[in-house]
Order: sequence, then structure tokens, then C-alpha cells
Amino acid sequence: MEFYPSASIPASTYAWQPAATATVAAKAVLVSFDFRRKDCDLVGKMAQTVSTRLDWLQKNGHPKWKAVDLNYPLRGWEQYDCVRKYLGKAPGPTSTTTAKQPGLNPVFEAIKGVLDE
Repeated sequence: MEFYPSASIPASTYAWQPAATATVAAKAVLVSFDFRRKDCDLVGKMAQTVSTRLDWLQKNGHPKWKAVDLNYPLRGWEQYDCVRKYLGKAPGPTSTTTAKQPGLNPVFEAIKGVLDE
């Protein structure tokens, strides 16, 4: 499955379900886009905070934090250069080509249109 990873519902999760059931999962994604390029440091610091405190969040936070994978590949998306900077990662391979072609991302255009209203 290209967009949905395999998952399993453990046996007896529901009273009518005696055996484990194979299924797919929908990943939750935190998306931030600084299209005005004014909040690079804030977006980067937020990513850095989550990244450096992920172990604590997984041990003490909501049980869903245990499923968080900050390196999960999300097809069609690339990590923001400000996030990469604060996480100490090299620039993405397509970050410059994407920036030169803003009309190619319909999600960007939709978000921009709403925020510009």
C-alpha cells in the first residue's frame, strides 16, 4: 500500500473480535508551512523541541507518541529547510527546485489563498 502502512488490530480489542485483524493505518502528520518566510526560526525551534524531547514524550505523554516516527518518509513532501537547519540535517535534494516552481504545489496554493484573504 503506497500511502497507508500495514497495521494490525490486536486480538480481543473488540468483544466480537477473537483474532488479530490485518488492516491499514492512516498516519497523522504535523504539517507547517511558512509561505511568507517570516517564521523560519519558530517552525525550526518547534521541530527541534519535539525532536529533542521525543523520548520523554514517548515515555510520559499520550500513548500515541509511541507511534511517532520523525523519519517516516512521506511521499510527495519534503522537510522544510528551516526544520532541517534546526535538526542539523543537510538541505533536501529538491528544496531549491521546489522553491523555484511555487505553482506546482496545489496544497501550497490553497493554503496561500486562504491566508491571503
